[in-house]
Amino acid sequence: MLKVLSRQNCSKDLWNQAADEIRDAWAWHRWELLQARGTWSGTYDQSFAVVDTDNKSKLIALVPLVVIKPKAGKLLFGPYLEGTGGPAVNSELPRRTQENARTVITQQLEHIAKNTNSRRVDFSCPPLSPGILHLSGPVPNPLCQFGCDDGSTQSWVLTLSNRSDEELWKNLAHRCRKQVNKARRNNLVASLITPNKSILETYYALHLETCRRNSIPPHPIEYFRTIFGVVADAGLVKSCVIKSGSTVLAIHNFLVYKKNALYWTTAGSDEALKLCANDLGVWHAISEFAHASVDHVECGEAFPGRKEGKLKGLNDFKKSFGGELHPYFRGRFIYRPITESFMNIARHIRKSGAGS
Repeated sequence: MLKVLSRQNCSKDLWNQAADEIRDAWAWHRWELLQARGTWSGTYDQSFAVVDTDNKSKLIALVPLVVIKPKAGKLLFGPYLEGTGGPAVNSELPRRTQENARTVITQQLEHIAKNTNSRRVDFSCPPLSPGILHLSGPVPNPLCQFGCDDGSTQSWVLTLSNRSDEELWKNLAHRCRKQVNKARRNNLVASLITPNKSILETYYALHLETCRRNSIPPHPIEYFRTIFGVVADAGLVKSCVIKSGSTVLAIHNFLVYKKNALYWTTAGSDEALKLCANDLGVWHAISEFAHASVDHVECGEAFPGRKEGKLKGLNDFKKSFGGELHPYFRGRFIYRPITESFMNIARHIRKSGAGS
């Protein structure tokens, strides 16, 4: 018999054991990352597992999930659900058991959506999970098995295994090699460390500077306190610190799990951009990860079709480290279609400037 168990009613060790064992699970399914995500304003954890009571109450599926409350101007539309990582079901189980687990997950999502008055759920599947990373041949979006509408994109993923430093260096784009060499001529030094709370204040000051420069709202400091605390203590994060003398110019955080690393959060000063600190930092991390037997580095969502603007610049930066495009599966299930339609109309008007 299968039943639902909320994360609040599950032990941390049992939850993380399931994340470690399930091939489709990655770092987003780990307890520590869900704890960090819960520090965001207006975010409430609704993560749950599926338990097989006939098999020693084994956790056979994990669903990372949060309710995101609307901001003041969107109260009329209500909250929505977000599941970074998506439902991860143990693929070693019999097919019928997997199908039953998906049915239980779908029913629980509908239950949570109803209780929270959520209009939709957004899911994304981690490109670095072993179950997805090693797919062969044409495959559908795994979220279609839950009835989600496809919203997939792509990500830049660099293979490190069985490649020397020289091969990885030659694989960089010419622009990237020039930037790294310029950073070295500027006497910048990069180091990859296991972070702790001693770098919190430095990182957060750089984070605020980065947010001001890009006109985006900052995350709460508690989020990074959790990253440099419980997430780092669990061995799930490495930080690349780039300095000019004793001055820290930039810090890049990489999420590391199941022998793969994600270029995760970054913060840097204006001076870091001028001195090419970011290129040096990512290259140094790539080299260190290769020596540490990390198999892949994901540089993040790709925007290969962009011809201009910030997204093109971001895509070119990620692409310059030599990765290849991999599928980044996403899906959405809408529970309140009329409300969601009005939300989309309002979003379109705001983007087009028709409301100004």
